[in-house]
Amino acid sequence: MELNFFCNIKYILSLSVLTDSTNTHPMYRAIFYLLINTCPLFNATPLAAQVSVPENVSSEVFSIYKNIHQNPELGKKEYKTSKLVKDKLTEFGYTDFFTVNSLPTAVVAILDTKREGAVIALRSELDGRPGHEKTNLEYASKDSATMHSCGHDAHTSCLLGAAKLLMQHKSELKGKIIFIFQPAEETPGGADDIVNEGVLKKLGIQKMFTLHSVDGLAVGSVTIESGYFLAGSNYFTINMNGTGSHAAAPYLGNDIPVVCSKLVTELTSFPSRNTDVSMRPCVISVAYIATGDIKASNVLPDNATIKGTIRAYDPIDSAYDGQPSLRNLINSKVDRFAKDYQVTCNTTITTGSPSTYNDPDLFNTVTPKLKSIFSGNVIADNYRGLFSEDFSYYTKEVPCLYFGLGIQKDNLGNQNIHTNLFSVHPDAFKYGIELYCDLAFISNKK
Repeated sequence: MELNFFCNIKYILSLSVLTDSTNTHPMYRAIFYLLINTCPLFNATPLAAQVSVPENVSSEVFSIYKNIHQNPELGKKEYKTSKLVKDKLTEFGYTDFFTVNSLPTAVVAILDTKREGAVIALRSELDGRPGHEKTNLEYASKDSATMHSCGHDAHTSCLLGAAKLLMQHKSELKGKIIFIFQPAEETPGGADDIVNEGVLKKLGIQKMFTLHSVDGLAVGSVTIESGYFLAGSNYFTINMNGTGSHAAAPYLGNDIPVVCSKLVTELTSFPSRNTDVSMRPCVISVAYIATGDIKASNVLPDNATIKGTIRAYDPIDSAYDGQPSLRNLINSKVDRFAKDYQVTCNTTITTGSPSTYNDPDLFNTVTPKLKSIFSGNVIADNYRGLFSEDFSYYTKEVPCLYFGLGIQKDNLGNQNIHTNLFSVHPDAFKYGIELYCDLAFISNKK
């Protein structure tokens, strides 16, 4: 229950004791009153909103967002974005920065209260993605080949807003707050580089928090779930080879385009027919198909390439409940298919980010408190997905929580991430800033 409930009960009981009109002995009344007023359950400080987000801060953050959104940069090349972030942090009063040698565009700032307390980290991402934005927004990307289609610009802007407010409220905090503006979430070598360089250990980070835009989720809502929250990412390439022929005589060859199409169908339906998806969630999506080198309408090629992704919570090489690993299951399936259709298939499966895990103990500590102070709606009920995130590397090192942030309102925030119509509603920024600040206060309030 919320602490405010017990404070109200304390008030009622105290009033009853003090105004007792019965014949209860005064000594017993005094003892009962003393117990009420010394019991920790009834005397904990009521939680209230720790930091309100002023309108001028929300407006400043949205202006920062528009600047970053118009000038997206790909992973490990976020030079302008990195400079903007560091300049803003310096403007807000930050002077203590930590250098990540393997990631020159990373910005890590330290808010040290000089008071004993936890060392926590708040993280956002810096990089954009390849793509041509088609939102027609007045602040759309100026780069026709690059855009922010995953919300990293929004996350960075919200974390800057939180950094500004937390610096202003430094006297109310204890311990250290580390702000990590991470490059290269969309490419190899972002969070994993930070972990491999030992940054978390060098800074003594004990727990970490982050947020991510969720398209279709209403502005004002945040999501959180204990345990596995996002899937691990794995990628496959299948090179198929056989015999080509004239299109008028498919029987003289392997009819590679048709066989390739059948394999695509087999792969995408594989999880539901070969694993218990209720206990072992998995999705296989084919994202790329190419056949032959001759682009002609009357030639059946002799080769094809299929590429895609495998998303699952359990590692690709781990057996599960007596079943083989997903890697072995898929390889066996492709080998049998190739034999049946008399073609050869060379399958390569590579691992990406591991699954993202929300620490149950941290979840149980933070979530009730967050529900009592967050001005929006905290949804903590089976809200997970098969998307992937390199924040997962941090979850293997220290207790972490990964939140989803609602960005949908009116006609913005409806389109999927990684599409050229992705957008974020301006009203979402207030809640993103507040969430970061609330997590800092829950962990490090003086």
